[in-house]
Amino acid sequence: MSDTLSVEIGKIIRRERQARGVTIESLANETGRSHVTVINAEAGRRLIKVNVLFDFLWALDCGQDVFLEILSLDASLRSTALAVKETA
Repeated sequence: MSDTLSVEIGKIIRRERQARGVTIESLANETGRSHVTVINAEAGRRLIKVNVLFDFLWALDCGQDVFLEILSLDASLRSTALAVKETA
């Protein structure tokens, strides 16, 4: 489940960054992270830490709708995982 969540969060970060015309390098500089960290987060290569996620979303000036989208995605994935576990 965490792999799927990582990939989906990465898609959201990329979508929001691109919608604002922000480069990977600019987002990295704004958050004090390396461009590799931004690339890895967008690719969903590993589960992103909450503080790093918030740094990215705040730097991109995302509204609460984006935060709620991520929370909803997490809840949906957890619900699906629980249903699968219960049927196994």
